[in-house]
This record gives sequence, structure tokens and C-alpha cells, in this order.
Amino acid sequence: MLPAQHDQHRQLRLAVRALALPAFFVIGFALCYVSAWQAPAPHGVPVAVAGPAAQTAPLRDGLARAVGPAFVVRAVPTPAAAAREVRDQDLYGAYVPAARPGATVTVIVATASGTAVTSAVESLFRAVAARQGAQLAVRDVRPLPAGDISGISLFIFLIVCTVGGLITVTSIGIAAPALRPRYRWLLFLAAVVAIPTVGYLLSGQGLGAISGPAGAVLALLGVAALFVLIVTMIARGLQIILGPRLGLMAGLAVFVLLSFPSSGASFQGPMLPAFWHVLNRFWIGASASDAFRSIVYFGGQGAGTDVLKLLGWLGVGVVLLALGWFKLQHGRQEVTSAA
Repeated sequence: MLPAQHDQHRQLRLAVRALALPAFFVIGFALCYVSAWQAPAPHGVPVAVAGPAAQTAPLRDGLARAVGPAFVVRAVPTPAAAAREVRDQDLYGAYVPAARPGATVTVIVATASGTAVTSAVESLFRAVAARQGAQLAVRDVRPLPAGDISGISLFIFLIVCTVGGLITVTSIGIAAPALRPRYRWLLFLAAVVAIPTVGYLLSGQGLGAISGPAGAVLALLGVAALFVLIVTMIARGLQIILGPRLGLMAGLAVFVLLSFPSSGASFQGPMLPAFWHVLNRFWIGASASDAFRSIVYFGGQGAGTDVLKLLGWLGVGVVLLALGWFKLQHGRQEVTSAA
């Protein structure tokens, strides 16, 4: 075989091997996203009927039997208490029966909790009002801002932070594989600050899609920087342990194929199928997404729990980097022994 032919056969083998990455992405993306988002439906969505327990018990019990496991129907003593629990994200909605026959009934929701789950709650209580022959009024105690009526901007911000961190690690690993750790991590840390800042300046200040008081913005940027740091640490650890190609595939699995569908940003946790609903309780994207939503829309209520979950993922990053460091040290020892 001529040298040129041999080289082309070698190049062809390398090209075919390289197709494993797009094949992995296409198959994984189709399976994960379609299975998560093809048929959103409520699963254990907490709602309430507001009013004295004795008076609302028949309605509440009948409703609980009718909806089964799709909704968890609770009792709340007053409309004010119901509104407070919806604002605090303890409930996704509450039904306030009419004070007298023929009067308008009210459903209390917080659209900022997520348009999909809010729509499901409104549909449920519209059906209840229709059976009672009553008009329904919607009271939104946490509406979405005017610049983001779809509620998708924080999801885009999550994507920017995730993909920005992942591409930073991958690009530097390919362009400068022998770069010393202290220089590599200086670049990583610069990206940790720059990625969420630029993302917010463009989407928030530039397009008006993310808004809030200065304290909320600073908290959002702080949590986003923590999230990008975790992405870079885990992605770098996987890159060292598995190598560039397998490390990138593992990073895509963790941060794109599993994280985005389970994040609860497009379809909230209680609207996801069982597997994705379980992931939504602890996976990295869901923890960041819930923290972002709590900070921007709910005055930080509940964000502490989400930050603790992120700190747990920070621990995962530390472990992976430690394993990578041991692998590198072992490789250097083998090279020294061979020499």
C-alpha cells in the first residue's frame, strides 16, 4: 500500500471514531429530551382549598378523590394564608370558594413558579368552578416580569452558564493540553466571573429579560458563578480521568443530556415523568435553576436549600479533581520509573 493510501486509511479510521461524539449527542439528546418533555402532566402538585376546614372539607375531599395522585389537596384556613404559601412556593395554587351563591370564586397562583404547572393548576380549578356554575377570577401573587412573559429567560441564562463553563474547559484542554495548572485555573476563574456577568448584562440589562433589585442581581450572579465553578471543576476532573473525548461525552451527559431536561425550567418538577422528577430533586441544573428562580422572583425564599445542593456538587467536583490529580501523579511516576 502506498504511503498516501495508508495515511488516508488512518485518517478515515480516525474520522469514523470521531463520529462517536455526534452519534452519542444525537441519540442521547433525542432520548432524554423527548422522554422528559413529550407529555408533561402533574404528579403530586401541592394545592389547597382556602377557608374554614369544616366548611371546605366536602369540596376538598371530593376534589382529592377526583384528581388522585396528580395533585395533593390541602386545607388552608384563609385566603391570606393561601396567598402567603403560594408566594413562599409551598403551594402552586389555591382555590377560594365563593362567599355566597353566585359570587365569583378565585384561584391564587404564582406564574413565576412556572407557566406549565400554573396552567395545570388553573385548568383544575376552572373545571371545579364550572361544575359549581361560578365565574373564576385568577389572582397572580408572583407574576412574571413584563420583559419575560414566557418565563424562559432564566432557563437561557442557565444554558449560557452551563455551556460556557463546559466549552471553556474543553477548548483550553484541546488548545493547550500541557498548560500548567496555575495558568489553567486562572483562566477558569476568570471565566467563572465573566460568563454569568456577560450573560446577565446581555439578557438582563441589554434585553430587559431578567430584572430585580441590586441585591437580587448580585445574589443571582454569585450563585451563577458558583454554578459555573462547579461545571468547570467537574468537567476538568472528567477530562483528566477519562481523556479529552470521553471526558467531553461524560460532561455532555451530566450537564446537557441529564441536567437541562430535569432542571424544571421548561416543565417544572411536578410536571415531569418519574425518572426526571427524581433527578429534579437533586441534579445540578435543577438546583441552579430553582435557586435562580427563587432569587429573582421570590425574594430568595427557599434559595438556601438549593445553594446547599450546589455545595454538595462542589464536593463532587473536588473529589473528581483529586482523583484526576492522583492519576496525573501516577502517570508521572511511571514515566520517571521507565526513564
